[in-house]
Amino acid sequence: MAQFSEFLYTLRKEKNLTQSELAEKLGITNKAVSKWETGEAMPDTAQLLPLSEIFGVSVDELLRGERNTAEKAKSKEDRIILTDGEDTVEIKSDGSIYINEVKREPHKRTLLEKIAGCVCGSLMAIAIIVYVSLGAVFGLWHPLWCIPASAALGCGIVCCTFDLFDRTKKAKTWKEGDNPYTGSLCGIIMCASLIIFLCVASVLNMWNIMWISPAAGGCACMILGAIGGVFSHKKEK
Repeated sequence: MAQFSEFLYTLRKEKNLTQSELAEKLGITNKAVSKWETGEAMPDTAQLLPLSEIFGVSVDELLRGERNTAEKAKSKEDRIILTDGEDTVEIKSDGSIYINEVKREPHKRTLLEKIAGCVCGSLMAIAIIVYVSLGAVFGLWHPLWCIPASAALGCGIVCCTFDLFDRTKKAKTWKEGDNPYTGSLCGIIMCASLIIFLCVASVLNMWNIMWISPAAGGCACMILGAIGGVFSHKKEK
């Protein structure tokens, strides 16, 4: 009975079926399927043929709890399995394709992400109101266009700053083998350097000189990334 229960469990997983889905195909309760897989009970004789048809094995193989040796060898030769992370794609010799896609939980925003969203929304609203008001009253559409542009970059700084204190996101990044501080700090540096570039260059018309600001920010991020990579490597070990 143990061999049957283990074999049934293996066959069900190969077909990517849940106990409830298998029970529905057989017209029984998922509790009955659970008992089969735990070895508490065996299926009725009337259920053996439908089970064998669902899983593509003979009734004899089902009862013995294993595939025939020839069938096992053939199954290995007649299929190609490709993996992409946790997902798998099985291509059989007859041209049929079976995709086993892992169901992923939708991303749930953390409290800090929600707060950052509110702050960014308020910042952009204020920046647009100020820009439109000054532009309409004083005709300062240029160079004050840098206000909404800087506000957008400021939102990047806000999000990166909140990420530095978000324990949930930092823990996930560490688990993936990356340094959680590197990306946030680089984002802050680049956004700040672009704000300086846009504001100073547009107000003082120093475009030919101020390009050095984002260039310096990029160099700083390269150095920071190299340092962060060393520490993330140590963390992985």
